[in-house]
Amino acid sequence: MLVEEIVLQVENSALRGRVYWPGGEKHLLEAQPMLILCHGIPRAKAGTVAESDVETETEAAPDTMINANAQRGAEKNPPIKEEEDGGYAALAAQCVARLGLPVFHFNFRGTGESEGNFDLLGWTRDLVAFLDYWEGRGANNGFYLWGFSAGAAVSSCVAAMESRVRKVILGACPASFRKIFSRESAKQLIQRFRLTGIIRQKDFPPDQAKWHEDLFAVEPVEYIGRLAPRPLLLAHGTADELIPLDHAYELYKNAGRGRNLLILPGALHQLRREEKAVELCLDWLKKAHSS
Repeated sequence: MLVEEIVLQVENSALRGRVYWPGGEKHLLEAQPMLILCHGIPRAKAGTVAESDVETETEAAPDTMINANAQRGAEKNPPIKEEEDGGYAALAAQCVARLGLPVFHFNFRGTGESEGNFDLLGWTRDLVAFLDYWEGRGANNGFYLWGFSAGAAVSSCVAAMESRVRKVILGACPASFRKIFSRESAKQLIQRFRLTGIIRQKDFPPDQAKWHEDLFAVEPVEYIGRLAPRPLLLAHGTADELIPLDHAYELYKNAGRGRNLLILPGALHQLRREEKAVELCLDWLKKAHSS
């Protein structure tokens, strides 16, 4: 497997990522779709930001769903350090081995190795910029998106507007950020993300009110229906400590033909760290790819 470093300039910020080529064969891009992994909002350092202030609305489960049937013990697993689980690089390598497709992951603006400041609507432009980049390099067979949390929300909005996106997995996806961040003002959210380290410049954002509205413009429940009839998998853990399970049910209700719902008993929010979740999502994508 060949790993290639990618740097792309998007709106005055250098965004960095890595592509994993099966067997080191770059020409596969001309014959296969590319899978793009989209991360969520990085968590704050311990003790800096409360993560429990989310509003919950209960809704009955739909009649049709996939049940992971993978119950866990009552005791939660101990925290996993990033260096211990391998991060998105390990997930990308697993996807390459299982699917035989080129896999790309990158840091959105304001995160990881990329420059800039956190701007959720800007994340949608980051993703579209990379679709354009890869199409310019010969990716003419479309893209699969696998997003997690906020990265799933971004994936849903981009997929709704982009026919180049052929298949989508949304893991722990919020239906609406208004429900998640409703108790925090723009100023409080900006302070939260400064503590997290994803708003880096003192004078950002220049317009706090617009930045705040742009955050809520990424509204998956409003876009999810436009993905039909493309294959869509919504995956969510019953023990998600950040995004309540009813968000998955709401998205499923509003999605159209091609929708699938994977409920993972006992799974927490960070699904890429849940072995069973990754296994079942890859099973689904492999089957969808071959059909």
